[in-house]
Amino acid sequence: MDKSEKTERKLQKLKENLAEMEEKHVKIIANKKKRAENPYKVRLVKRDAGKWLILIMILCFAMGLLTPIGDEPYTHIIKLMSGNTTQSISEHQPLIIAGNAGAIVVAMLLFGLIIFTDTKITLKDLFMLGGLIVLTIMSRRQFSLLLIIGVISFTKMICDFTNKYDKNGTVEFTNLMVTWRGRILTLILIVLCSYCVYKPKIGNEYVNSSLYPIDAANFMLEEEKKGNLDFSTMRLYNDYNYGSYLLFRGIPVFIDSRADLYSPEFNEGVDIFSDYMNMSGIGVHYENNFNKYGITHAITYTNSKINLFFSRDDNLKEIYKDKNFVIYERLNVDTSNDEE
Repeated sequence: MDKSEKTERKLQKLKENLAEMEEKHVKIIANKKKRAENPYKVRLVKRDAGKWLILIMILCFAMGLLTPIGDEPYTHIIKLMSGNTTQSISEHQPLIIAGNAGAIVVAMLLFGLIIFTDTKITLKDLFMLGGLIVLTIMSRRQFSLLLIIGVISFTKMICDFTNKYDKNGTVEFTNLMVTWRGRILTLILIVLCSYCVYKPKIGNEYVNSSLYPIDAANFMLEEEKKGNLDFSTMRLYNDYNYGSYLLFRGIPVFIDSRADLYSPEFNEGVDIFSDYMNMSGIGVHYENNFNKYGITHAITYTNSKINLFFSRDDNLKEIYKDKNFVIYERLNVDTSNDEE
């Protein structure tokens, strides 16, 4: 190959590169013009059905007036969030970002798509995600809602991002997943995820007898059948963690894990939740509160702090004990402070 041919090939390659650069330049200019027409990250989409949705919202809001519980549909959430339970229940505590890898991943995906890509977000999705993120920061229990509801808005943003670089990518993926190969892949993923969730629990008791009073509940139910206990008049002091289990067995309780319902916002004149916290934490002497609520029996963990005092109280008779739980009966019950 002589020099003239080499030179001609180089010129041809340079022309091709120049044409490619010009084509890219034209696309860049077109994209800039397109962004200039709508430079905002938030995309406004006018929908004719919006006015009907607003009408339905107003009607749903007004329907709360037809309930027999007064203004409870409007004030329930306010009462929950303003009650004293939020200071003691872990799921009500503000989310600590550093200790929650899931929240970090969600935040990085959201802000990464909005800040570093050309992906836009609709106004309704912005309000939805923004509101869920604020709720999650205020209360860690809302993180589940962010994952369940927010995934819809996230998916739309990810699809928009994908379509910008590969318009047929999502279509091809969708077509793949509805084939028999995609169904098998989906089934395998479901089985793997289920196994990963279930594996740590293999061999565990369905109900952990060290955390829930299974045998103690059986004892009380047997005593009730024999006539030695009357659940209609018995007032049982119990610990917060297993109150729900006792209710499940049909045994009335002093408190259960629905902590919000035991706050003064829902119980006029008494603060059951604070009284329980003070008693279980040995902040006050339990005897006064036992008289206040007319407590006739008490069940607690054998290694609890309050049991150190129960076991030395002459007014408390031990009627049941196993390695995890102990039940006491009060010999003298002062019901003078019983408001019922």
